[in-house]
Amino acid sequence: MTAYIHPKDHEQLNPFVLWDHFSAKAVMHSAGLDYHGHSGIDAISYPVIGKLNHRDSAGSHVTLASGDVHIMTSGKGIIHKDTLTPKNGQIEAFSLWTVLPAGSKEMAPACSTNIDAHHLPLVEEKCTITKVIIGHYKGANSPVQYSIPITYLDVMIAPYSCWSFQPDAAQSSGFIYLQSGTSYVSGNQIQAKQMATLQSSHLPIEIRTGKIATRLFVVVGQPLQQSFYSSVSSVHSSELNMTKATQNIENLLQAQK
Repeated sequence: MTAYIHPKDHEQLNPFVLWDHFSAKAVMHSAGLDYHGHSGIDAISYPVIGKLNHRDSAGSHVTLASGDVHIMTSGKGIIHKDTLTPKNGQIEAFSLWTVLPAGSKEMAPACSTNIDAHHLPLVEEKCTITKVIIGHYKGANSPVQYSIPITYLDVMIAPYSCWSFQPDAAQSSGFIYLQSGTSYVSGNQIQAKQMATLQSSHLPIEIRTGKIATRLFVVVGQPLQQSFYSSVSSVHSSELNMTKATQNIENLLQAQK
């Protein structure tokens, strides 16, 4: 697993606090983590090869097929365990975390939502296909009701082609991540497994390809006007909320034993 956002990046990438890419080949058995806790975040899980079994203390127990999406709103504290099952010896999945807005949502009871792939719109253009995971793209709207304004797109671009998108003006923070291929953004080349941080601009995002097709993710959102207090697994707007949520998670872990 490769992590691309670290605590030092939180201010620049607000409201995004984690982007992880998990990929492995020649896998013989299922792999995952036992019960552990989170709070103060929305965690979006997106398997693209293999299946993901998710179980949490909010009562969710689901198995996601490739292309499905799971959103875990951790609120004042949740524990969960996830297990990835390979397909033809391969597993690949992405995880995105955003901060919950300060106030009632940040310390609300935890909950989970599962979205089947066939409910997520695909926008097919001449040389591109865009899957709208959250937000909207050229008239297609995701059914996901999210806690804060973000756009999360899974994009495939053919060789020697161009893809463009004009985000909402308020969604001024974000990044592009290449899963495969090579692309060019504002004259800069991005290779597979590289992240490019976006700067606030009134211009549309424009991505071009050369002789190699590419698959990438475009993620943009509206920054939150609040403080960040972070641990390895949680983010809150105050030390008091972090302390309360940490105790809630410990209680849930003790009850699980």
